[in-house]
Amino acid sequence: MNLQPREELDSRVLGTLDEIEAVAAAWRELEAECADPLGYFQSYDWCCNWIREFCGQGTHKPYVVTLRHGDVLVALWPLMIVEAAGLKRLETLGAPHSQYCGALVRRGYASAAQIAKQMRDVVRASECDVSVLRAVVEGTALSELVAGDSQVRGTENVASMLDLSAYGSVEDYTAQLGKLQKRNRNRRRNHLARLGPLHFEVIWPDHAEFSTLVRQCTEMKRRWLAETHRLSAGFSMQGYEDFLARLGGDEAELNGACLSVLRAGDQVVAMELGFIQQRHYYAYIGGFDWDLRNLSPGKVQMDMTVGWLIENGVQAYDLLINPADYKASWTNRSLAVTTRAQALSWKGRIYTSAWLPRVRPALKWLHGRIPAWMERVSTLLRPTVCLLLYV
Repeated sequence: MNLQPREELDSRVLGTLDEIEAVAAAWRELEAECADPLGYFQSYDWCCNWIREFCGQGTHKPYVVTLRHGDVLVALWPLMIVEAAGLKRLETLGAPHSQYCGALVRRGYASAAQIAKQMRDVVRASECDVSVLRAVVEGTALSELVAGDSQVRGTENVASMLDLSAYGSVEDYTAQLGKLQKRNRNRRRNHLARLGPLHFEVIWPDHAEFSTLVRQCTEMKRRWLAETHRLSAGFSMQGYEDFLARLGGDEAELNGACLSVLRAGDQVVAMELGFIQQRHYYAYIGGFDWDLRNLSPGKVQMDMTVGWLIENGVQAYDLLINPADYKASWTNRSLAVTTRAQALSWKGRIYTSAWLPRVRPALKWLHGRIPAWMERVSTLLRPTVCLLLYV
């Protein structure tokens, strides 16, 4: 159905959990119909669970924008209002945990220009100082809607993924690896198997051990962060493990949260929490036994996960944003990602012209060069430092 450009869609902002739960069926139906392939972090399950865990303290308030034509939900943009240091920011709902900023848009009901105009009107009505979208992927529906927003200087990023659609089977995938890749893969598996027979499985939220193993996976990741002196704004927020353990998933539908588990004998040596939507897999958190790091259990698990995805008809293995050498060795495709910001007040103009492009990057650069003794002292303040550098 095509609307004339002059026809206004009915806009409404959902700001409470009750209002959001009331549109659950329409939200999920829009997810299924949405043409945007990178929309998991705008799914009802992700957003609603995040609100339940993190929006009870008053610092994060849901601001979910909906556009309707009659009874049909045409577009939905999950945002939130974050208040800190006297500044009100309009951000992607779920940040810093949501990896991609996005909007769900039903094609054919209105032009992109019309939807963008009405979305901008609702953004201005938020009474925030600034809107900040930290990971807008090129070519998505949201990238069209915010084309007029300024790109923050120095925020160029990429999302790395392995296109699995070219492989008809695991054997086909293996055959196309280089000789060195095959040799390294076999060597890693053989060395790890000295600890005991390797057993790999993918479990879903209805599995008795899912919640326990998700928490163990995050603890493995926390140790890696500590050992490598890295900061993570997402891990600094209390309740993160509880949130992840409550995410839904459906094995029969091949949709939602799932956990890859690799054991050597009876010992869990590596895991990966991922999400599947529309045959697209997001590798969200990987963890491995740090004491076995020289045996590369994480790489063995990744290789087995890729094989499982191919066997189950998944089309992409997405390693998400922030380039890294290991990602380059695993992937064959990338998408450009940028941060977009729009000042909505004089405070917002200072934030977008000074803090985002200059002050914040300088602080992150400085933190990466502090002496080891200062690093030990700063460990006590790690949660505060993480959130400060994320703002």
